[in-house]
Amino acid sequence: MRDSHPWTTWRSLAAGLMSLVVVVGPAWGQEKSSSSNTKEKSSKEQQSSREQQSSKDKKESNRVTRTFGAEGGYRTEVVSEAVEPPSGYEDLRQLSLLMADTFAHIDKASVRLAADEPKEAQKEVVKAREAVQAIRRMQPKTMVRTKTLAPDGKAIFEDEIEVQDARIPLYEGILHARTLAPILAARRNAMEIAGVQVVESERIVTEAIADLEVIEAQLTRAAKALENNKSSDASKALADSLIRGIDFRYSKEDKELASARDALWLARRSLEENNVTQAMVNLETARQRLRLYREVLTPDQRQEVDKTLREVEQFEAQLRQETASRPANQADRTRHTQAVTHWWDRVNGWFRRH
Repeated sequence: MRDSHPWTTWRSLAAGLMSLVVVVGPAWGQEKSSSSNTKEKSSKEQQSSREQQSSKDKKESNRVTRTFGAEGGYRTEVVSEAVEPPSGYEDLRQLSLLMADTFAHIDKASVRLAADEPKEAQKEVVKAREAVQAIRRMQPKTMVRTKTLAPDGKAIFEDEIEVQDARIPLYEGILHARTLAPILAARRNAMEIAGVQVVESERIVTEAIADLEVIEAQLTRAAKALENNKSSDASKALADSLIRGIDFRYSKEDKELASARDALWLARRSLEENNVTQAMVNLETARQRLRLYREVLTPDQRQEVDKTLREVEQFEAQLRQETASRPANQADRTRHTQAVTHWWDRVNGWFRRH
């Protein structure tokens, strides 16, 4: 997005050898058996070697090494290694839904406090914090090791720290009006108090990212305040979690791209529910929005959009043909949803690159 804010078994061979053993005799059979064992052992060794290499390659792919400093001088090496695998689409979707649920509980807690029901508010804060902890357990972690060497090769500084990305893209759920509205309202009120005028018609939300660190800290403050019967402090902490805990990115130019992304997500959901008709409607909407979006791009940037438009159009034709010939099975639906997910991921990447 603009700065404006992821592979002849030995069974048939052995059967043939057994029939030959009956005809030729035990000695020949023993000789061949020895040969077979040798080959099988070799095959197992090769398989083991391949597995070890695959494991090594996988490990290397999870490690990134960066070196700073000139040869002969002080040099610092920073090694980042994934402790847990990166999140895929389904994991991101879960994180997004849990984050939306967190905000819903924060809003309910604020409402309970306004109604002078601190005990009910405390229950909502507890649920919000439980959701945050679930996100923490699911979010991948990375081990970062830093070592600085002096010109003589002696290590003068070493450090190791485990880090976790605290920024959660809110792809779904959060876009629902009942979840988004209280967050926007809290931010708008804060701006008005600060004397900042906001023209909502000129600002279009195209991306929302939650900051888990901020939200967790404010929920902790709110919980402590409620324990000490300080409702006003708890209310302020909850409001701050809504104001400071989410980053909205605005761009009128990205409006069509956001609509295309949402239409692709709806198409995926429709295919999961075996509703091909609705999926076709959503795919057509996505193509229409992408055509409009490409008009604001440079000729070089349009190439990837054009490629996606062709792929979606071909997919629609294929979907119509398969549906007319026979009912889709589970394997078909999995393949279909994977295709749409691929485009959905691609479009999300354009928010940061185009």
